[in-house]
Amino acid sequence: MLQSILILFWPAIAIRLGKTRLPDVFSPIVLCYLFGILLRNTHLLSLDDKISEYWMNGAILMAIPILLYTTDIQRCIRYAGRSILAFSLCVIGGLIGTGLTTFLYPLQEAPPWMLSGMLVGMYTGGTPNMQAIGIALGATRETIILVNAADIVCGGIWLVILTSVAHRLLKGILPDFSDVEEASGNAEVQPDSGIRLQDSLKAISLTLVIVAASLGLCYLVFKDINHTAFLMLMLTTFGIAAAFLPAVKRWTGVYETGEYFLLMFCVALGLQADFSQVLDKGVGILVFTAIALPLSIAFHLLLSRFFRIDRDTFLISSTAGIFGPAFIGQVASAIHNRQMIFPGIALGLLGYAIGNYLGIGLAYALKWASM
Repeated sequence: MLQSILILFWPAIAIRLGKTRLPDVFSPIVLCYLFGILLRNTHLLSLDDKISEYWMNGAILMAIPILLYTTDIQRCIRYAGRSILAFSLCVIGGLIGTGLTTFLYPLQEAPPWMLSGMLVGMYTGGTPNMQAIGIALGATRETIILVNAADIVCGGIWLVILTSVAHRLLKGILPDFSDVEEASGNAEVQPDSGIRLQDSLKAISLTLVIVAASLGLCYLVFKDINHTAFLMLMLTTFGIAAAFLPAVKRWTGVYETGEYFLLMFCVALGLQADFSQVLDKGVGILVFTAIALPLSIAFHLLLSRFFRIDRDTFLISSTAGIFGPAFIGQVASAIHNRQMIFPGIALGLLGYAIGNYLGIGLAYALKWASM
């Protein structure tokens, strides 16, 4: 009970703290994520992982459609070309970074070529791809669990950076995001208006219908609801359709409502980040991951600089590749660019589609090269 109360109400406290004189690095997103990590790893509270998982899944299912209600889809389409290029560079960076790590670090816990394949699937699609690739390559259940735990540790660090200082650190390294309408003074200004209870309840009600429809379609097609890529596709499709409704366009404070669900997601995610598991059994896998992820990000950044990708698009494409569509909203919120939500989710779904091919292909190529 207390665990659910904390997930539900800590975001409100984090929002209030974010308006104080705390350093900018401590955004509400970071405060929620770190709060969850602190509770999990200090054992101050008896936690149930299933409760955290229920809240995490429920919050992100609600957040994605609500965030899309306020998105100007027509403006987003203009960013499609550079977004696809940036994501392609992210994929190439992942292939190079994980491939190099195979030869740089003599892993003992599992074949390095196998781990590289699993990680490149993780960095272009997400956890579902990593698990599928691991099964296809014959990885043990313990290896899959340890790779996922190592990614939570290393990926969690990158997520905190993405939602705090990354945008400022890239100033001068990558070009600023530019919008023709903003440059000409024709862009519609969408200031944060705060949550308006009546409109928020309307948005939540509509979203519950969308979530139910998405889950129902998933069950009709697959006979179960555990198909992340299909669910994300349905939620995105229905959310985009709702964004064109005149009544929905008139709602105020809807984006802030979606952000609140995102903050709940961050708390629940942090509550699942158990560092002791990977430190006990998978130090080698942790080190391997700690080399592969920064290398992948570094090559993505170098290629983005060469092709003059702006920093907003770089950060969103990195999020889409490494974390998947579920995390796009919180990074878009952190960089104050909600127009990147739709392209980012689309890229994340693309990553789901190609991740397995890339991971299995790279693994066998590295296995052949290391013979």
